Order: sequence, then C-alpha cells, then structure tokens
Amino acid sequence: MKLPPLNALRVFVAAAEHLSFTRAATALHLTQGAVSRHVQTLEEFYGTPLFIRQARGLALTAEGEALEKPAREAFQLLHEASEVLRLRQSGLRVRIPPTPAMRWILPNLPDFQSRHPEYTLHLITQLIHDKPFNRAEYDLAIIGMARPDVSPDLRVECISREKLVPVCSPALMAGEHPLRTPQDLQHHTLLHPWRDQDVWERWLKLAGVSGINPESGVTFDALEYALHAAAAGMGVTLAQVSMVTDDLQRGRLVIPFDTVLETEWAYYLMYSHEMAELPKIRAFRDWLVQTVARSEAVSHNF
Repeated sequence: MKLPPLNALRVFVAAAEHLSFTRAATALHLTQGAVSRHVQTLEEFYGTPLFIRQARGLALTAEGEALEKPAREAFQLLHEASEVLRLRQSGLRVRIPPTPAMRWILPNLPDFQSRHPEYTLHLITQLIHDKPFNRAEYDLAIIGMARPDVSPDLRVECISREKLVPVCSPALMAGEHPLRTPQDLQHHTLLHPWRDQDVWERWLKLAGVSGINPESGVTFDALEYALHAAAAGMGVTLAQVSMVTDDLQRGRLVIPFDTVLETEWAYYLMYSHEMAELPKIRAFRDWLVQTVARSEAVSHNF
C-alpha cells in the first residue's frame, strides 16, 4: 500500500492539534498557505475531507478523527526511536572498575569534556569479573585481568601493565618506627588492596624481606579503600603506580621504597570490532591511552 506524503501528514497532525491553520503554521514555521496546501494534498490522497472549515476555526471530520490519533502516535514513536539513535551516537557508555574510574577518569574528565563536548560520558562503575562483554549495556569496558581470553569479535588493547609499589602516609616516614628499609615494615600494618591475592608475599620476597607474615594486616575489596586507609596513616599498601600520581603530587602519599613488583596482571580496553571506527570510540580510546601514559610518565619522578 502506498504511504501518505509524510510532510503533509506531519502538517495535518499539527493542524489537528491546534485546530487552526494559522497556529499550526506558526508552530511549524510555515505560512498559512503552505499548511492549507499540505492538508489539501492529504485530503486528495485519501479522497475525503479531513477538516470542517467553520467561521470560528476548524473541526475534524469523522475521517480526520480516525486518522489523527494513529498519525500522532506514529510520529511520537519515530521521534522516540530517533532520540534513542541520537543518544547512542552522542552517548558513550563505559564500564570500568571503581578504582580506575576514580584514579584515571574522574580527575581528567574535564579534559575529555573540553576536547569532546559532543559526547556525553556514562560511567558504569562495576566489576565485570568473568562476565561476557555486553553490547546492550555499554560500548567499551576497561577490565583488569591476567590474560585476555575473549571472543574473537572483540578488540582488546592493553592500556597499563600492573607495576606495584608500596605507598603510605608521609607520617610513617618518621616517628617511633620510621620506614627507612623494607624490613621496617614489620612495625607497620600491611594493607591488602584485594582479597585472595599474594602480592605482598611476592613483593616482600622481591625486596629480600624476611620475618614478616605477608597475610597479616587488613584486607579490602578494592584498591581505592586501601589507598584511603594508607593516606590516613593506617599502614602501607601496594598500589598501581599510575593510579597514585595525584596523591604523590599533593603529598598525601609517598613511595618509601623503590622496589617495583611487575605482575602478569594488566588493564585492557575492550570493544567490538564493528564499533572500532566509530568517532566516539576512537576519541575515548585515544584520550584514555594518552591519559594513562601521562600518569605513568609522571609517576616515574617519584
């Protein structure tokens, strides 16, 4: 079946809403004559009058009333679908663990917004663990893992390999038991940034420290909590060096020893091949890589 002329149908909906060609013309930024011609075109298409012209304005005929509601609802559905598509192009949904979000994204968010004001960033700060990539929920994901083992239809890029250093409050560098050598950790609380990880055991062995129980201390669910505890002087934690740049610059944290534990763990940026060339994906990918690289470069000065 041949569809009615959509421009004429759109004008008809406006005229039916206002029951006035003049007000419809104002709403659509047309002339009254143009509105009248569009309505006439539609009436010729259906072969029946759609309005009754009265001295005080317009009234819909029975045929006009039958057409008005489905036409209005159809344009509303089209508008909603267009808005969803527009938001999908301008909105950028990124799933990221809480600590990288706090350490990499949020402090540098004004920079991204100034470079790309056309995109609205939606952060989904949840851990992914072993869940498959979900295109319906997000466009990109930042995932920490030891070895990338993902679907071949996904593009995976390493953006930061894990390099752990001890960090603590400057207050622990002095006092009754100042931190001068790694062995001095025996007098302080070990803060564990993740559960079920042996990073303190591995770091102590790398630093040549003995006589310290690597499982002692306080364990947290995320690095962010351990960093807050360390800044408050509660103990010493291991931290990804690129995530503590701001704390080091502001003097909230210091690195007491220069032993660096490089693990098999890394943070990866993940997105589908089919979206790889979208401007919003390329914009965020390039910005994130530059941001993390800048943080790692700055951290080398401490």
